[in-house]
Amino acid sequence: MNRREQYEDNREYIHKNCLDKLINFEENIDYSEGAYDSVNGKLNIAIPPEANDLVRLHKLIREKKPFTVMEFGVGFSTLIIADALYKNKEDWELRDVKDQIRNRYMFRLFSVDVSRKWIEATKCKIPTYIKDFISFHVSNVVAGTYRDQICHYYKSLPDIVPDFIYVDGPASRDVKGSVHGLTFSCDERTVMSADLLLMEPVFTPGLNILIDGRTNNARFLERNFTRNYSVDWDKGNDITLFSLEEDSLGKYNKSWGDYI
Repeated sequence: MNRREQYEDNREYIHKNCLDKLINFEENIDYSEGAYDSVNGKLNIAIPPEANDLVRLHKLIREKKPFTVMEFGVGFSTLIIADALYKNKEDWELRDVKDQIRNRYMFRLFSVDVSRKWIEATKCKIPTYIKDFISFHVSNVVAGTYRDQICHYYKSLPDIVPDFIYVDGPASRDVKGSVHGLTFSCDERTVMSADLLLMEPVFTPGLNILIDGRTNNARFLERNFTRNYSVDWDKGNDITLFSLEEDSLGKYNKSWGDYI
């Protein structure tokens, strides 16, 4: 399905939720992605919005109702996530019972990216009503290993405990360094982020991880995760969803799902 067809298919949801006020879904709508566009670093524009991906992400944030979101890779998704968090906060504040949650970053998005350029470009698009919902974090990415397997890590991450993680970065060309001569500048080599493996011991039950594309990376994570997840690979839409299925840790470490 091309971008024009995606837009038409999602038009009702986009208009109902005013997402067209955030993003011009018709910008470069006839762009046709080449096999190397997302990996060779030569594309000088942001890849145009894909309605299917963005609407799905918005629906998922609204459905799963996370308190704190971490995003790898800024872009249109940043606006979509922040808008969904804004709407979730409105719903939360309408509740009669105000529970104590051990979370200093309620309804906040932490967006991590290598590029100050793309962060600044994204900042320029943020409307006032969601500005306070987003924090940006700049970090380089370096090649490394996990259990003697080549991968890469961000050098610095926000010091938070997210209950929803969206993975759409980094780009392979952003990874610096090599392992035994192997680099991620090789266009045929897939990205292989291991940041989530580093973070896994302190994940909290109810966490959801959405990986956009990056199927090889998703399979790497599935093989190396040690906790109990349900895994849903949607081959047609090229996404993988991990959900951490464990009992709640206690009365202060609950997710919104515990109150539904």
